[in-house]
Amino acid sequence: MKDDPELQINESWSDDSSYSPKGRRIGSGISKFLRILLGVLLVLIFVFGILYFLSKLRTGGEPNVLQSRITAQEQTVARLEKQLLELQGKVNILGPDPALLQRLDAIAQKVEALEKQIQSIAELKARPPAPSRPAVSTGKQYHTVRKGETLYRIGKKYGISVEELRKLNNLSTDQPIRIGQKLLISPGR
Repeated sequence: MKDDPELQINESWSDDSSYSPKGRRIGSGISKFLRILLGVLLVLIFVFGILYFLSKLRTGGEPNVLQSRITAQEQTVARLEKQLLELQGKVNILGPDPALLQRLDAIAQKVEALEKQIQSIAELKARPPAPSRPAVSTGKQYHTVRKGETLYRIGKKYGISVEELRKLNNLSTDQPIRIGQKLLISPGR
């Protein structure tokens, strides 16, 4: 064991060193104090927690704030129900007011009228629209050519093809149209 360098260092330290206040570590005293303080705080928190829960258990027999509010609301409801019964008894004794009855009848009539209007509107919306018939003209229909118009535009306007326009007006494919010229659109039936 004498050969062990660690033991030799420890032995040399214990032999050469003497106790002096300067050699003592300053940080070790503070950390020990903090540990003790932390332990005391934990014990105090634990004790106060137990006391808090014990005090809650003792007051458990007394009604809490929520229960007292519920009881107060129940009493208010009971009082209002009693007043309602008294008012209903007075109305039955006095009888109905004729002015109120007239107003009630007028309101009922207005409601019925509105319901009828709503029903008729709903029926109109539910009914499919009647098919629209194009206006049938029995006479011939003409179009006067204006500046910038072509056979294609005129045909599109009246719903007929360019070939049909040419055939109705005896126009060849190379023959142009002129401004002011009257073109037959519908031969009549």
